[in-house]
Amino acid sequence: MRRYAGVLAYIASVLVIWATGRDVNSYMLTTAVDISIYVLITLSLNLEADIAGIPNFGRVLTVAFGAYIAGGVLGRIALWALGLNYDYVADNPTAASALSKTLTPPMAALLLLAGLFLAGIVGAAIGVASSFPARRLTADYLAITLLAFGDVAYYIGLNYEPLVGGTLGVSAPPIYEGIFGGGVMRAVGAALVSASVATATYVLFTRLDKSPFGRILRVHREDPELVSMLGRDPAALRGWAMAIGGAASAVAGLLYALHVGAVHPRCFERINFTFYPWLIVVMGDMGSNRGVLEGVFIFIVIYRLLDMYKYEVGNVVGFDPVWLGYILFGALAMLVIVTMPRGVVPEEAKPLIEIKRRGEE
Repeated sequence: MRRYAGVLAYIASVLVIWATGRDVNSYMLTTAVDISIYVLITLSLNLEADIAGIPNFGRVLTVAFGAYIAGGVLGRIALWALGLNYDYVADNPTAASALSKTLTPPMAALLLLAGLFLAGIVGAAIGVASSFPARRLTADYLAITLLAFGDVAYYIGLNYEPLVGGTLGVSAPPIYEGIFGGGVMRAVGAALVSASVATATYVLFTRLDKSPFGRILRVHREDPELVSMLGRDPAALRGWAMAIGGAASAVAGLLYALHVGAVHPRCFERINFTFYPWLIVVMGDMGSNRGVLEGVFIFIVIYRLLDMYKYEVGNVVGFDPVWLGYILFGALAMLVIVTMPRGVVPEEAKPLIEIKRRGEE
């Protein structure tokens, strides 16, 4: 049952929503996007920190820059392609309104694909750049350095207004509206796009984990010097791991911004896109993609139920349930560490080399 703890918790939450007369369809569509985005982020963190042994406490960096692609780049590309003479950030309300009237479904679809590609490229580049300190720093100092790097995106976005409007933020280009229309269809489209990208990434990361590259990353996690003895460059392995993780998390940031419909630097703080993903990985199991998936389900169920029933819960506990969320997540992490130190779905031992049986060659 532990292997399906997250999925069972999600099914139970749907039944609770239905039994209490809340909007089940809205809950399922919203949580589909939430789960997809956090699957992308936590899979990237699992690859870097738990498989490759790189303590990345700056995950928010690439997530934020992925969102900045949506708010500061895609809108400008769309205006240029349509021949509209607006500055997407300085004239944001007017520019966004003009795009909503002129953006056709094929152009919106191309813009979405361009955004996914650009976010992946930018995230990979930032990941490679972030791997440079790992060449000389030990794990403890590297963790603190990457934690500091995580604040870079926050302060750049907040103080450099041409990027995403500074303290005011910007509206994201109406890409989902252009493809699917407004209202319920927009929500359905956002859920389908996010879930499709997350599913494809999960399959890719699972195959990557079972490949020779995944096995050598696990060797690097245990003993980087042994990697050198095997003829591989540890610095290059760290660069590849952080490039792949940075690309996946930047795509998550892009999808988050398009779903929310706006980009504001204050949304990208450590708690949401660094500490919560680490909590999910600890709950699921460090090194297990399946465990990460179950951990995401558990986290999103608790997070969303507290948000939906915050007034009822507040009347019972006597204080703002926002603080109850922090208490519950902290207590849950301690409970998992004490009772299930290997996580909900423990990592399976994998051989260094793949042994073929006689007759398989």
